[in-house]
Amino acid sequence: ASPSMVTKHMEALQAIAVQGQLSLDILVGMTGVDGLSEHSLRGFRSIPRQSSGARFNCAFTLPGKSVHSKVFVWSDESGPVSAWAGSANYTQLGFGLLRESTHYESLVEIEPDSALDYVLGLANNSVSYLHPDLADMIPIVPDVVFGEGSQVLLEADDTSNPGGGTFVLLPLIQTVGLLRGEVHEHSGLNWGQRPGRNGNQAYIPIPAKIRDMHYFPPRGVHFQVMTDDGETFIATVAQDGDKAIHTPADNGILGRYFRRRLGLPELVAVEKDDLEKFGSNGVEFVKIEDDLYRMNFLPGIKVI
Repeated sequence: ASPSMVTKHMEALQAIAVQGQLSLDILVGMTGVDGLSEHSLRGFRSIPRQSSGARFNCAFTLPGKSVHSKVFVWSDESGPVSAWAGSANYTQLGFGLLRESTHYESLVEIEPDSALDYVLGLANNSVSYLHPDLADMIPIVPDVVFGEGSQVLLEADDTSNPGGGTFVLLPLIQTVGLLRGEVHEHSGLNWGQRPGRNGNQAYIPIPAKIRDMHYFPPRGVHFQVMTDDGETFIATVAQDGDKAIHTPADNGILGRYFRRRLGLPELVAVEKDDLEKFGSNGVEFVKIEDDLYRMNFLPGIKVI
């Protein structure tokens, strides 16, 4: 199961569910045997602030019998109404949503009451994702850090990273034209700086050359972003031409993050001087997995 699948699923459900009546519960089955990656735990814990109007709960199986089942149960106010079981993991790859999806998966419909009983029975040997002593109950696998503090040129053709993974550099300023070097007036970090919008709303521009590399998943596919200072959020490619990255549940999440890092109050415009004082006018994205990236925003990262 992946955090990015959770937010993608919620996005789809919120289009058809009655506001305030949507809930999503996940039991992740192999954690008692394989442990849990640090980035997955951070991703699951970040979901409540990115899922307004929906209730989310997650639990992990404790050491004991391994649970390799893929069982999905839908319920309404009267109880379970539909259930499916099969081979598909609860990930965007498992459900064929990624560009790289080449797997053949199958699910068959099963009796819903029995399916729910099965899942609830397994939940007796699980622990909440919010439990304060979770690390003492199941193994938490530390993340490998890729690319921290790398110096990369926007124009570089070689995106190989000796430390592992691949990386690209995205600008937080305009890189062409008369306003080269300036923060975009409205696009980019200042997307929300106009009447009637949340001033924190922000995008990260994707230059055409990097769009042509297909470095990020297709528009609408969610991916998890871990930052160099320990934050986690779910992002997706957005805008016509796939020319930007935002946080789909609320693109103010992205803007608040950058304003905090720059030492600015919320809702204010980001200026060129703010980036110069911080010492960076771009961000580095390191691809770790198909829907997992690390974003480095550190002094010393320059695009021009």
